[in-house]
Amino acid sequence: MRGSFGFIIILLTTAAAPAAAADPRRLIAPPPAACAALPDRPLTLADLVDIALCANPATAVAYAASRSAAAEVGIARAADLPTVSATFGPTLDRTDYLRSQRFVTAGGASFGAQTHDTTVNGSASLALDWLIFDFGGRAARIDAARASQRAALATVADTAQSVALTTVNAYNSLQGYLASVEAAKATVAFNKSSFDLADAKRRAGVSTPADALQARTSLAQAELALAQAEGNARTAAGQLAVAIGQPPTTVLHLAPAPSLGSADVLSRDVDVLIADAERLRPDLAAARANRDAAVAQVRAARSDAKPSVSLAVQDQLGYADTSTDLNRASVGVTFSLPLFNGFDRTYRIAQARAEADRQAALLEQSRQQAGLDVYTQATALTTAIAVLTSARELINSATASADIAQGRFKAGVGTFTDLLNAQSALASARQQLVSADFGVRNAQATLARAVGQIGDAVAGMRRIP
Repeated sequence: MRGSFGFIIILLTTAAAPAAAADPRRLIAPPPAACAALPDRPLTLADLVDIALCANPATAVAYAASRSAAAEVGIARAADLPTVSATFGPTLDRTDYLRSQRFVTAGGASFGAQTHDTTVNGSASLALDWLIFDFGGRAARIDAARASQRAALATVADTAQSVALTTVNAYNSLQGYLASVEAAKATVAFNKSSFDLADAKRRAGVSTPADALQARTSLAQAELALAQAEGNARTAAGQLAVAIGQPPTTVLHLAPAPSLGSADVLSRDVDVLIADAERLRPDLAAARANRDAAVAQVRAARSDAKPSVSLAVQDQLGYADTSTDLNRASVGVTFSLPLFNGFDRTYRIAQARAEADRQAALLEQSRQQAGLDVYTQATALTTAIAVLTSARELINSATASADIAQGRFKAGVGTFTDLLNAQSALASARQQLVSADFGVRNAQATLARAVGQIGDAVAGMRRIP
């Protein structure tokens, strides 16, 4: 199966490349065969993105639209070539001749003389029509079609990046819940040891029954949190299965989550990231292509109001069973000058100009939104990294505090209330660390999507120092 990140890069390259150099007939082939079955091995994040890009219906919709746009280029290019048509076929003709003189029979009746003539005729003709010059109308329509094709290819790339981000977020959500389950199990184990300690001291008569009851309550709360975490993990597994185009009941065997990736590749100055987004984002490439198509349509509309020159060549062969066969050939040049058609062309030019202005405004709107997306997501990533740093410090101090509180209670120099507080703080710190860890992962992927580098973000995960 082809690498997902390479697939996205290919889509981006195709969207950015001039469509003029491509033969549209190569781009209207049917899609590849159906996706293969899930690999019989633990699935990595790259595997999941591959499967999603193949199986998600959104990518099929975008790909079909790109094939339609490629066909439109071929349709537009056909105007550069002459049209040739051939007609042939027999004709049966019957002619009745009515004479004016009448004849009278012996009985006194009269009748008119009538004759008829039946012939079989045939003809065959070959005609060629070729538009020679139209003040750039054909070229403008070809440019518009090629720009629309670039927009469609960019939309395929944009759809692929959206599918990839959805898969990454679903994967991170599941891995986060699985980590929460492990954190909850650790909390249950710690609370179980505290309960055993309190219960042993109660049986020895060195602590009150209230301590054991509080320990049992704390253990029950930890077990409840574990059950909730396991339920959330099952729900997240179903959501990930759907994200990659599988039924929600599909059992996915996942490889261990990679170590938390580094945000170094996205830690450049925000102005640099915004400039990268303007260069890499496929939705901006599509907006630019739509603007180019609209500008080309203005040229095409203007050419419709100008003269055109056409060449017509025809050769006709005729034959009949009562006359001599004939062959007639003709060559002509037609100069067509549009004079007046109720201001239709004037309004079409005005409409095309308005559409070009609209597409230019939409492009600027998209550029501004892209800049805001990058700024917002860069800020979110910076915040997430700061939260993760604090969460790591918190888990270290909470673990040490809980160990000390449990030791003091075991030695009889600390209260059980102190132990409860410490183990509650430790349970909270474990969950906060999990949330912060996968918060950074999601922030990385979302910023990469905003810049147009989602494939690099997933493939380039390295441990944050």
